[in-house]
Amino acid sequence: MIRLRLLAVAVALALATTSPGRAQLFQIKVVDSQTGRGVPLVELQPTGGPKLITDSNGIVALDDPALLNKNVPFGFQSYGYSQWGQTFQTTAGGSVQIALDRRNLAERLYRVTGPGIYADSIEAGIPAPIAHPLHNANVKGQDSVQTAVYKNQIYWFWGDTLYEVGFGNFRTSGARSPLPGQGGLDPSVGVDLNYFVNSSGSARQMMPLSDPGPVWIDGLFTVKDNDGVERMLTHYSRMNSDPAHAFEVLEHGLALYGDLTDSFSRHRIYAAGAPITPKGHAFRQTVDGQEYIYFAEDYPNVRVKADWNSVTDVSQWEAYTPLQANTRFNATAPPLETDAAGNIVFGWKKNADPLSADMVSKLVQQGFIERDDSPFRLEDHATGRPIQLHRASVHWNEYRQNYVMIGTESFGDSFLGEVWFSEAPTPEGPWADAIKVVTHDRGASGDYTFYNPTSHPFFDQEGGRFIYFEGTYANTFSGNNSPTPVYDYNQMMYRLDLATVPALTRLGGDFDDDGDVDGSDLLVWQQSLGTTVASGTGADADGNGWVESFDLAPWKRRFGRAVAGGSPPAAVPEPAAAMLATIAIIARCAIALRSRGLKSCHLSASTNWTLGLPLSVS
Repeated sequence: MIRLRLLAVAVALALATTSPGRAQLFQIKVVDSQTGRGVPLVELQPTGGPKLITDSNGIVALDDPALLNKNVPFGFQSYGYSQWGQTFQTTAGGSVQIALDRRNLAERLYRVTGPGIYADSIEAGIPAPIAHPLHNANVKGQDSVQTAVYKNQIYWFWGDTLYEVGFGNFRTSGARSPLPGQGGLDPSVGVDLNYFVNSSGSARQMMPLSDPGPVWIDGLFTVKDNDGVERMLTHYSRMNSDPAHAFEVLEHGLALYGDLTDSFSRHRIYAAGAPITPKGHAFRQTVDGQEYIYFAEDYPNVRVKADWNSVTDVSQWEAYTPLQANTRFNATAPPLETDAAGNIVFGWKKNADPLSADMVSKLVQQGFIERDDSPFRLEDHATGRPIQLHRASVHWNEYRQNYVMIGTESFGDSFLGEVWFSEAPTPEGPWADAIKVVTHDRGASGDYTFYNPTSHPFFDQEGGRFIYFEGTYANTFSGNNSPTPVYDYNQMMYRLDLATVPALTRLGGDFDDDGDVDGSDLLVWQQSLGTTVASGTGADADGNGWVESFDLAPWKRRFGRAVAGGSPPAAVPEPAAAMLATIAIIARCAIALRSRGLKSCHLSASTNWTLGLPLSVS
């Protein structure tokens, strides 16, 4: 039910006595009815006056003489919130507070970049939580953030920056901020960005190449070099500056951050057609004792061992793909890898094109696979409608005991403005059910885009129950010809309470579906190893319809856990050394099954007792 509550209307005489300027305005505050927090980006349309927009405190400082000291009807609307209308007396020096009901699962918190983040609050005499509430580094707008925790600080980089004065910087801008609890703000309050600036105080170029063309970065990550020193690297692309060829890549490669210059420089130049490069957003995962850095541009489909020699040698990078190693994707005749039974083999392979949302779509359209055969197959949890994922970011979440994804949809209710949450037991999936958490739908001419979303695991709170993500709020591609003043082409922060999101996966590793992960589940996996099953059933943890060694990863991670009342389970110790030894033996069985065509593996009695399994396993 759409509700709008008028909470308080009062003439604030104290304002008139403390500041003559403040006495000449009427303060309107719009809050979230669930949390009581101010809501940014609420549009107020007064009859007979211009549209007004709340700042990041949810404040509008009404100082238009034509609208003061009279009864004025106001209309309220905001993406993902209820719409309503109310008339109230706009007495100079007075104030009113309005509560809007939120339809989004995620709560809009504040604008991260751009001018006037707290402009109305400052005018009304309300303190702002950030150091630069009005202007910062001459930034008017910024596009598509990349973040990494490097040397105990958060580093922020943006693809393009528009200036308030002058044109802009198209060679990547950057800033730093302290971590929460180490001098940084609580992420529910804001982010204090300390920009890298040039001599004029404007956000400067972070990769100042002498060659022409904008420089964009993605796939930002950190790794220790061979001397044990932490280094920060990123994929870079130098683009064609001719507007007719705006998305043409002239050069790309791996760039290295220099601590002395606080800027990036070329480290490796990649061949134009290199199939596997760091793209999207990075996260880490340990597989059988080996740490990897994973990358998700849409789905997690690229990884590399987290060591200096591997990350700097592009031939060592791997793609998660159904293609054969050393091949390229051809939509009409894809070089798919299949097993002896004709099943498509999804796995990590070198020198091949990664599986992406676009590749899945083309394989399905051409009849090479059913969509349910793919481990990457996002769909609406409520309706089963397929979701064409555009961009996403992924990280491990302790509260859900799953990998969690925040992604935007192509061709949804708004184009690139619908944000979805999903989860999976492994980075490889299955990425299936998803729930919409943010909408920017308001009809064809009123939609907005919110693209390239980025989750921030360094902001997770209460054991991961609260997660934070941001994206670029822009009218680009939306069909909306009325950009929102100061908000357009800037970053918006959201918070999602995962306690409000129903479970989207069964407990990863619970192969017998009895509510816990124990030795019986290992037995199910071992007995069905090498067989084909209905996608996502039995011991098929990654949803590719085949029980293989990859499917054991969620069992190892969750051994000893149980589900109680639908709540995420508490953490338990890692499996003991004897357990890990047993897992290693079974993993070798998996290799034998696949490479030698064996039908079963038998564990010795000396192995079985460590897990409490029957002495005869076949």
